[in-house]
Amino acid sequence: MALTTPDPPVDLTQLFPELRAYARTAVRLHPRPGKPTMHDSHIGGPLIWPVAESWPACDQTLQMPAAPFGEPGWADWGERVPETPTPMVGVAQFYARDIPEIPFPEGADLLQVLWCPNEHNLDDIWGPAPLLVWRNTADLTDVLTEPPMRHHATPDSLPGISAADLSREDYLPRPCVLHPERVTEYPDNEELPEKVRTALNEWDDQADDGSYQYLLSMAPGCKIGGWESWHLTDMYPLPCTVCGTETEPLLKLDSSEWDGGSEPRWRPWEERHLEWGTPECEETVEPTTLALGRSGALTIFLCPRSVEHGYRLTIQ
Repeated sequence: MALTTPDPPVDLTQLFPELRAYARTAVRLHPRPGKPTMHDSHIGGPLIWPVAESWPACDQTLQMPAAPFGEPGWADWGERVPETPTPMVGVAQFYARDIPEIPFPEGADLLQVLWCPNEHNLDDIWGPAPLLVWRNTADLTDVLTEPPMRHHATPDSLPGISAADLSREDYLPRPCVLHPERVTEYPDNEELPEKVRTALNEWDDQADDGSYQYLLSMAPGCKIGGWESWHLTDMYPLPCTVCGTETEPLLKLDSSEWDGGSEPRWRPWEERHLEWGTPECEETVEPTTLALGRSGALTIFLCPRSVEHGYRLTIQ
């Protein structure tokens, strides 16, 4: 199924030619609940995994609430060291044949994303602790026939994870198939030169078809590449911890695909007949069931010089 983003209400590059230099292609993933296999690009489905390779686990200190959600003491958080390492959750995988825009290192054509489904006090954020695995599919000759499925489940049904060691059920993605679509994005106005930013803000305040932030710049929802939205915090640098080069967005995992402010532009044409509040509509707005930050988005950034330099994270 093709999902199509409406055209922008106005071509800003005609009004502000300087913006052409900042155009980036983003791949809207358009995840929708389904039954992906290990041979598909997906969010929340089974990962293709070598028989001889152990499933990764996390032994980092967890940030745990003092009581279950809604009970007295829930707001009090403290550190807890798990009795045994916590098995990671398969979050997503992307084949180069489907999304060649990913900066695969030489010899790799598959990216797998896992994380520990718990709250961690990381260098950049409080959130799940990710793991990126780059593979060459030609090497995957002997794989598990039934890869671990540890997602979209209750704590008691997660093999190897006790209820006491699971702080965030909303870090467990629902299996979704993808419908990639390429769109053009422009940056948050904080990333633009002051002269362009000032002129754009003045136009935005007066134009009937304005709203640069919601309708004309960055796509909401899960995506590859594009620009980061700095709507929660002021923009801040994210240099590579190895070489100091400013990192760039790789993958954005969003709590929702669009909201009331962004719907006029970013809700796909093919789903506009679905009525608000119906289960069918809810599956298009919150397909993965992930809840990151305060209904925000987690973005993984990579160094443009080498993916081997690690990653940086934001929640916006």
